Amino acid sequence: NPCKKNHNIWYFYFTTWKEELFDILWNDSQSRIRAEGVNELTVNKHLKDVQQLTFKHCTHYDHAFHEYGDNPKRRFEELALAVWMHVLNRDEESYDDQLKRLAAYVEYQYANIVMGVPDSYFWEGRIPWGNIPDFSGMKDNDGNDLEEVDYSVLSSEELPKPWMKMLTFAGEAYYWNTETDETTWKRPL
Repeated sequence: NPCKKNHNIWYFYFTTWKEELFDILWNDSQSRIRAEGVNELTVNKHLKDVQQLTFKHCTHYDHAFHEYGDNPKRRFEELALAVWMHVLNRDEESYDDQLKRLAAYVEYQYANIVMGVPDSYFWEGRIPWGNIPDFSGMKDNDGNDLEEVDYSVLSSEELPKPWMKMLTFAGEAYYWNTETDETTWKRPL
């Protein structure tokens, strides 16, 4: 039966792709945990904790989009709740303005992935992510302006294009030129 054969081939490729993606995410998470200087004996415990939190986080987003797909106001409130619970760890001092901007970012990314990205891009892993939210001009919960953050201190982290900072499996940083495939341990100037 040709249909059954095609289904089996598709299932094999999908399962293989899913396992490969899991391995990539697992190894990347381990590298990031190690880069933070976590004791090697506890890396897998921390990785398990991260996976549980991530699963709950993603499940909550999924709930918001499926349960309130036809109710944008309620969906947005649920997304803000998910951000507050899973990203800001239920911080009672978080700002509504911040929650709204992060929830709008999640909403945008969902629409971008589900409706804006061609299927071929998705399956090739070429997701054109939108810009992170702009947090300038933030207000506290009483409507007062918050002090602006000086982002110039972060500029020392920027690398010249086309260099990217990568992590080894052991969590050590190295640098990769995406155009030439050159790698180096020394930070490019």
